[in-house]
Amino acid sequence: MNIVVRWSVIAIAISTLAVSAQALTVVVGGGLQGDSAIKAFVEPFEKETGIKVNVVRDQATTASVKLKAQSGNMDFDVAGFSPAGGTMLSRSALLEPIDYARFNKAVIDKLSPESRKPWGVQFIYYSWVLGLDASRYPAGKPAPASWTDFWNVEKFPGTRVLQNGELGSQGPFEEALLADGVPMDKLYPLDADRAFRSLDKIKPHIRKYWKVGSEQMQIFSSGGAALGMGFDGRFTALSQSGKPMKIVWNQAKMTGLYWIIPKGAKNVGEAHKFIEFTLNPERQAAYVTLTGYSPANPDAFNFISKEMADTMVTSPQNRKHAYMVNDAWYSEVGPDGKSNGERLAQRWNEWITK
Repeated sequence: MNIVVRWSVIAIAISTLAVSAQALTVVVGGGLQGDSAIKAFVEPFEKETGIKVNVVRDQATTASVKLKAQSGNMDFDVAGFSPAGGTMLSRSALLEPIDYARFNKAVIDKLSPESRKPWGVQFIYYSWVLGLDASRYPAGKPAPASWTDFWNVEKFPGTRVLQNGELGSQGPFEEALLADGVPMDKLYPLDADRAFRSLDKIKPHIRKYWKVGSEQMQIFSSGGAALGMGFDGRFTALSQSGKPMKIVWNQAKMTGLYWIIPKGAKNVGEAHKFIEFTLNPERQAAYVTLTGYSPANPDAFNFISKEMADTMVTSPQNRKHAYMVNDAWYSEVGPDGKSNGERLAQRWNEWITK
Protein backbone atom coordinates (compact mmCIF):
# COMPACT_ATOMS: atom_id res chain seq x y z
CA MET A 1 0.00 0.00 0.00
CA ASN A 2 1.60 3.31 -1.00
CA ILE A 3 1.53 6.33 1.30
CA VAL A 4 -1.23 8.10 -0.67
CA VAL A 5 -3.57 5.11 -0.38
CA ARG A 6 -2.67 4.63 3.28
CA TRP A 7 -3.54 8.25 4.12
CA SER A 8 -6.77 7.94 2.15
CA VAL A 9 -7.77 4.91 4.21
CA ILE A 10 -6.92 6.75 7.41
CA ALA A 11 -8.90 9.80 6.30
CA ILE A 12 -11.95 7.65 5.52
CA ALA A 13 -11.64 5.93 8.89
CA ILE A 14 -11.45 9.27 10.70
CA SER A 15 -14.43 10.56 8.75
CA THR A 16 -16.44 7.43 9.54
CA LEU A 17 -15.51 7.72 13.20
CA ALA A 18 -16.65 11.37 13.25
CA VAL A 19 -20.00 10.49 11.74
CA SER A 20 -20.56 7.57 14.11
CA ALA A 21 -19.70 9.86 17.03
CA GLN A 22 -22.53 12.22 16.19
CA ALA A 23 -25.23 12.16 18.83
CA LEU A 24 -27.92 14.20 20.50
CA THR A 25 -30.20 13.90 23.49
CA VAL A 26 -33.97 14.17 23.06
CA VAL A 27 -36.60 14.39 25.78
CA VAL A 28 -39.42 12.29 24.28
CA GLY A 29 -41.93 12.18 27.15
CA GLY A 30 -43.24 9.16 29.00
CA GLY A 31 -45.89 6.52 28.44
CA LEU A 32 -47.62 6.30 25.08
CA GLN A 33 -46.06 9.58 23.93
CA GLY A 34 -42.53 8.42 24.60
CA ASP A 35 -43.02 4.93 23.19
CA SER A 36 -44.51 6.39 20.01
CA ALA A 37 -41.74 8.96 19.58
CA ILE A 38 -39.12 6.22 19.81
CA LYS A 39 -40.84 4.03 17.21
CA ALA A 40 -41.88 6.77 14.78
CA PHE A 41 -38.98 9.21 15.10
CA VAL A 42 -35.93 8.03 17.03
CA GLU A 43 -35.34 4.54 15.63
CA PRO A 44 -35.80 5.46 11.93
CA PHE A 45 -33.75 8.65 12.42
CA GLU A 46 -30.82 6.69 13.81
CA LYS A 47 -31.09 4.17 10.98
CA GLU A 48 -31.24 6.81 8.25
CA THR A 49 -28.64 9.27 9.57
CA GLY A 50 -26.33 7.18 11.75
CA ILE A 51 -26.72 9.79 14.46
CA LYS A 52 -27.15 8.28 17.91
CA VAL A 53 -30.13 9.56 19.91
CA ASN A 54 -29.94 9.42 23.68
CA VAL A 55 -33.56 9.21 24.80
CA VAL A 56 -34.92 10.75 27.99
CA ARG A 57 -38.34 9.28 28.81
CA ASP A 58 -39.58 12.22 30.84
CA GLN A 59 -41.09 15.68 30.47
CA ALA A 60 -38.91 18.79 30.40
CA THR A 61 -40.37 21.67 32.40
CA THR A 62 -39.78 25.42 32.30
CA ALA A 63 -38.34 25.20 35.81
CA SER A 64 -35.86 22.48 34.87
CA VAL A 65 -34.73 24.35 31.75
CA LYS A 66 -34.16 27.53 33.78
CA LEU A 67 -32.19 25.64 36.42
CA LYS A 68 -29.99 23.85 33.91
CA ALA A 69 -29.36 27.02 31.91
CA GLN A 70 -28.39 28.96 35.04
CA SER A 71 -26.03 26.22 36.17
CA GLY A 72 -24.47 25.92 32.71
CA ASN A 73 -25.28 22.22 32.67
CA MET A 74 -27.76 21.81 29.82
CA ASP A 75 -27.97 18.06 29.30
CA PHE A 76 -30.43 17.72 26.40
CA ASP A 77 -30.76 19.11 22.89
CA VAL A 78 -34.43 18.78 21.94
CA ALA A 79 -37.69 18.56 23.89
CA GLY A 80 -41.40 18.92 23.23
CA PHE A 81 -43.03 21.92 24.88
CA SER A 82 -46.45 23.56 25.06
CA PRO A 83 -46.73 26.95 23.33
CA ALA A 84 -47.18 28.68 26.70
CA GLY A 85 -44.03 27.09 28.11
CA GLY A 86 -42.04 27.76 24.96
CA THR A 87 -43.12 31.39 24.90
CA MET A 88 -42.12 31.89 28.53
CA LEU A 89 -38.68 30.34 27.96
CA SER A 90 -38.19 32.40 24.83
CA ARG A 91 -38.97 35.62 26.70
CA SER A 92 -36.28 34.67 29.20
CA ALA A 93 -33.80 34.11 26.33
CA LEU A 94 -33.43 30.44 27.31
CA LEU A 95 -34.01 28.96 23.87
CA GLU A 96 -31.89 28.72 20.75
CA PRO A 97 -33.57 30.43 17.78
CA ILE A 98 -34.81 27.97 15.18
CA ASP A 99 -32.79 28.33 11.97
CA TYR A 100 -35.43 27.63 9.32
CA ALA A 101 -32.81 27.94 6.58
CA ARG A 102 -31.47 24.54 7.71
CA PHE A 103 -34.75 22.79 6.87
CA ASN A 104 -36.08 21.38 3.62
CA LYS A 105 -38.18 24.28 2.34
CA ALA A 106 -40.68 21.98 0.63
CA VAL A 107 -41.46 20.37 4.00
CA ILE A 108 -41.40 23.43 6.22
CA ASP A 109 -43.62 25.43 3.86
CA LYS A 110 -46.39 22.89 4.45
CA LEU A 111 -46.67 23.92 8.08
CA SER A 112 -49.14 26.63 9.01
CA PRO A 113 -47.74 29.96 10.24
CA GLU A 114 -48.86 29.12 13.80
CA SER A 115 -46.57 26.06 13.67
CA ARG A 116 -43.42 28.05 12.80
CA LYS A 117 -42.42 30.05 15.85
CA PRO A 118 -39.00 31.74 16.11
CA TRP A 119 -38.36 29.61 19.20
CA GLY A 120 -39.93 26.28 18.21
CA VAL A 121 -41.50 24.08 15.55
CA GLN A 122 -44.86 22.43 16.08
CA PHE A 123 -44.97 18.71 15.34
CA ILE A 124 -48.44 17.70 16.52
CA TYR A 125 -51.82 19.13 17.35
CA TYR A 126 -54.01 17.76 20.10
CA SER A 127 -57.16 18.87 21.84
CA TRP A 128 -59.23 18.62 24.97
CA VAL A 129 -62.69 17.36 24.15
CA LEU A 130 -65.85 16.15 25.80
CA GLY A 131 -65.68 12.36 25.83
CA LEU A 132 -68.65 10.07 26.41
CA ASP A 133 -68.77 6.43 27.44
CA ALA A 134 -70.63 5.07 24.41
CA SER A 135 -72.28 2.33 26.46
CA ARG A 136 -73.98 5.04 28.54
CA TYR A 137 -74.98 7.11 25.52
CA PRO A 138 -75.84 4.62 22.74
CA ALA A 139 -76.64 5.70 19.20
CA GLY A 140 -80.11 7.12 18.79
CA LYS A 141 -80.38 8.25 22.41
CA PRO A 142 -79.99 11.85 23.66
CA ALA A 143 -76.38 12.66 24.47
CA PRO A 144 -74.46 15.76 25.59
CA ALA A 145 -73.23 17.80 22.64
CA SER A 146 -71.61 20.81 24.32
CA TRP A 147 -70.13 22.00 27.59
CA THR A 148 -73.47 23.56 28.45
CA ASP A 149 -74.90 20.04 28.25
CA PHE A 150 -72.09 18.74 30.46
CA TRP A 151 -73.05 21.30 33.11
CA ASN A 152 -76.73 20.22 32.82
CA VAL A 153 -76.74 17.37 35.34
CA GLU A 154 -80.54 17.04 35.39
CA LYS A 155 -80.90 16.51 31.64
CA PHE A 156 -77.76 14.35 31.34
CA PRO A 157 -77.10 12.48 34.60
CA GLY A 158 -73.90 10.49 34.97
CA THR A 159 -70.55 10.46 36.73
CA ARG A 160 -68.40 13.36 35.58
CA VAL A 161 -64.67 14.17 35.52
CA LEU A 162 -62.63 17.23 34.56
CA GLN A 163 -58.94 17.97 34.20
CA ASN A 164 -57.17 19.37 37.23
CA GLY A 165 -56.26 23.05 36.85
CA GLU A 166 -53.32 23.14 39.25
CA LEU A 167 -50.84 23.96 36.47
CA GLY A 168 -52.78 27.07 35.46
CA SER A 169 -51.77 26.66 31.83
CA GLN A 170 -54.22 23.75 31.54
CA GLY A 171 -57.59 23.16 33.12
CA PRO A 172 -61.36 23.48 32.62
CA PHE A 173 -61.34 27.27 32.44
CA GLU A 174 -62.49 27.72 28.84
CA GLU A 175 -64.98 24.87 29.28
CA ALA A 176 -66.52 26.64 32.28
CA LEU A 177 -66.95 29.84 30.26
CA LEU A 178 -68.42 28.00 27.29
CA ALA A 179 -70.89 26.29 29.61
CA ASP A 180 -71.85 29.74 30.89
CA GLY A 181 -72.63 30.99 27.38
CA VAL A 182 -69.41 32.68 26.25
CA PRO A 183 -68.90 32.16 22.48
CA MET A 184 -65.71 30.41 21.32
CA ASP A 185 -64.42 33.55 19.60
CA LYS A 186 -64.92 35.69 22.73
CA LEU A 187 -63.10 33.53 25.26
CA TYR A 188 -59.94 35.63 25.52
CA PRO A 189 -58.91 37.38 27.62
CA LEU A 190 -60.34 34.80 30.00
CA ASP A 191 -62.77 36.17 32.60
CA ALA A 192 -61.41 34.23 35.57
CA ASP A 193 -64.12 35.43 37.96
CA ARG A 194 -66.84 34.18 35.64
CA ALA A 195 -65.00 30.89 35.02
CA PHE A 196 -64.75 30.10 38.73
CA ARG A 197 -68.39 31.07 39.32
CA SER A 198 -69.31 28.55 36.63
CA LEU A 199 -66.99 25.93 38.16
CA ASP A 200 -68.73 26.45 41.50
CA LYS A 201 -71.94 25.17 39.88
CA ILE A 202 -70.48 21.91 38.58
CA LYS A 203 -68.07 21.22 41.45
CA PRO A 204 -70.53 19.10 43.55
CA HIS A 205 -71.01 16.78 40.57
CA ILE A 206 -67.35 16.11 39.70
CA ARG A 207 -66.03 12.78 40.92
CA LYS A 208 -62.41 13.47 40.05
CA TYR A 209 -60.09 16.08 38.61
CA TRP A 210 -57.52 13.96 36.74
CA LYS A 211 -53.93 15.19 36.38
CA VAL A 212 -52.30 13.16 33.59
CA GLY A 213 -53.55 11.40 30.48
CA SER A 214 -52.96 7.91 31.86
CA GLU A 215 -55.23 8.77 34.78
CA GLN A 216 -57.92 9.96 32.34
CA MET A 217 -57.71 6.61 30.55
CA GLN A 218 -57.84 4.57 33.77
CA ILE A 219 -60.98 6.35 34.99
CA PHE A 220 -62.91 5.74 31.78
CA SER A 221 -61.60 2.21 31.14
CA SER A 222 -62.70 1.12 34.63
CA GLY A 223 -66.18 2.58 34.16
CA GLY A 224 -65.52 5.27 36.75
CA ALA A 225 -66.87 8.05 34.56
CA ALA A 226 -69.69 8.37 32.07
CA LEU A 227 -68.57 11.67 30.58
CA GLY A 228 -65.79 14.15 30.97
CA MET A 229 -62.99 16.33 29.72
CA GLY A 230 -59.98 14.60 28.24
CA PHE A 231 -57.31 14.43 25.57
CA ASP A 232 -58.69 13.38 22.18
CA GLY A 233 -55.84 10.92 21.59
CA ARG A 234 -56.48 9.16 24.89
CA PHE A 235 -60.16 8.68 24.06
CA THR A 236 -59.16 7.29 20.66
CA ALA A 237 -56.72 4.92 22.35
CA LEU A 238 -59.49 3.71 24.65
CA SER A 239 -61.74 2.96 21.68
CA GLN A 240 -58.89 1.11 19.96
CA SER A 241 -58.38 -0.99 23.08
CA GLY A 242 -62.02 -2.08 23.16
CA LYS A 243 -63.63 0.58 25.37
CA PRO A 244 -66.19 2.31 23.08
CA MET A 245 -65.97 6.07 23.43
CA LYS A 246 -67.62 8.97 21.66
CA ILE A 247 -65.78 12.23 21.08
CA VAL A 248 -67.79 15.45 20.94
CA TRP A 249 -65.78 17.66 18.56
CA ASN A 250 -68.02 20.65 19.16
CA GLN A 251 -66.02 23.22 21.24
CA ALA A 252 -62.82 21.15 21.11
CA LYS A 253 -59.88 23.12 22.57
CA MET A 254 -56.82 22.81 20.33
CA THR A 255 -53.16 23.32 21.03
CA GLY A 256 -49.94 21.58 20.05
CA LEU A 257 -46.49 20.45 21.02
CA TYR A 258 -43.41 22.27 19.74
CA TRP A 259 -39.85 21.03 19.48
CA ILE A 260 -37.53 23.46 21.23
CA ILE A 261 -33.73 23.64 21.46
CA PRO A 262 -32.60 24.98 24.84
CA LYS A 263 -29.89 27.61 25.13
CA GLY A 264 -26.66 25.84 25.90
CA ALA A 265 -27.56 22.70 23.92
CA LYS A 266 -24.37 21.01 22.76
CA ASN A 267 -25.65 19.57 19.47
CA VAL A 268 -27.64 22.31 17.79
CA GLY A 269 -26.93 21.09 14.25
CA GLU A 270 -28.05 17.54 15.01
CA ALA A 271 -31.09 18.93 16.82
CA HIS A 272 -32.19 20.72 13.66
CA LYS A 273 -31.71 17.49 11.66
CA PHE A 274 -33.85 15.55 14.13
CA ILE A 275 -36.63 18.16 14.08
CA GLU A 276 -36.70 18.22 10.29
CA PHE A 277 -36.89 14.41 10.21
CA THR A 278 -39.97 14.37 12.45
CA LEU A 279 -41.81 16.72 10.06
CA ASN A 280 -41.57 14.28 7.18
CA PRO A 281 -45.17 13.33 6.22
CA GLU A 282 -44.59 9.59 6.60
CA ARG A 283 -42.93 9.99 10.00
CA GLN A 284 -45.75 12.31 11.08
CA ALA A 285 -48.32 9.75 9.95
CA ALA A 286 -46.54 6.98 11.87
CA TYR A 287 -46.47 9.04 15.08
CA VAL A 288 -50.09 10.23 15.04
CA THR A 289 -51.35 6.76 14.12
CA LEU A 290 -49.67 5.47 17.27
CA THR A 291 -50.83 8.33 19.52
CA GLY A 292 -54.18 9.40 18.06
CA TYR A 293 -53.05 13.02 17.94
CA SER A 294 -52.97 15.15 14.75
CA PRO A 295 -50.07 15.95 12.41
CA ALA A 296 -48.66 19.45 12.01
CA ASN A 297 -47.79 18.62 8.39
CA PRO A 298 -51.12 18.21 6.55
CA ASP A 299 -49.43 16.03 3.90
CA ALA A 300 -49.33 13.31 6.54
CA PHE A 301 -53.03 12.70 5.91
CA ASN A 302 -51.95 11.10 2.59
CA PHE A 303 -50.53 8.25 4.69
CA ILE A 304 -53.35 7.97 7.25
CA SER A 305 -56.52 5.90 6.77
CA LYS A 306 -59.77 7.85 6.49
CA GLU A 307 -61.11 5.99 9.50
CA MET A 308 -58.14 7.18 11.56
CA ALA A 309 -58.19 10.72 10.14
CA ASP A 310 -61.81 11.08 11.24
CA THR A 311 -60.63 10.73 14.87
CA MET A 312 -58.21 13.69 14.60
CA VAL A 313 -59.00 17.27 15.48
CA THR A 314 -57.30 18.77 12.40
CA SER A 315 -59.37 16.78 9.93
CA PRO A 316 -61.53 19.35 8.10
CA GLN A 317 -64.86 18.13 9.48
CA ASN A 318 -63.58 18.34 13.08
CA ARG A 319 -61.42 21.44 12.98
CA LYS A 320 -64.30 23.71 11.95
CA HIS A 321 -65.92 23.01 15.36
CA ALA A 322 -62.74 23.68 17.37
CA TYR A 323 -60.78 26.70 18.57
CA MET A 324 -57.12 27.35 19.40
CA VAL A 325 -55.89 28.03 22.91
CA ASN A 326 -54.55 31.57 23.19
CA ASP A 327 -51.17 30.66 24.63
CA ALA A 328 -49.90 34.22 24.31
CA TRP A 329 -52.56 35.24 26.85
CA TYR A 330 -51.53 32.45 29.24
CA SER A 331 -47.90 33.57 29.15
CA GLU A 332 -48.57 37.31 29.52
CA VAL A 333 -46.83 38.68 32.60
CA GLY A 334 -48.59 41.29 34.71
CA PRO A 335 -47.27 44.03 37.03
CA ASP A 336 -47.01 41.47 39.85
CA GLY A 337 -44.44 39.55 37.84
CA LYS A 338 -46.74 36.55 37.41
CA SER A 339 -48.15 35.20 34.16
CA ASN A 340 -51.89 34.75 33.67
CA GLY A 341 -51.30 31.00 33.85
CA GLU A 342 -49.49 31.32 37.18
CA ARG A 343 -52.33 33.43 38.60
CA LEU A 344 -54.88 30.84 37.44
CA ALA A 345 -52.85 28.10 39.13
CA GLN A 346 -52.77 30.02 42.40
CA ARG A 347 -56.49 30.67 42.26
CA TRP A 348 -57.28 27.06 41.36
CA ASN A 349 -55.28 25.72 44.29
CA GLU A 350 -57.19 27.99 46.65
CA TRP A 351 -60.56 27.11 45.07
CA ILE A 352 -60.11 23.34 45.01
CA THR A 353 -59.58 23.11 48.80
CA LYS A 354 -62.76 25.04 49.69
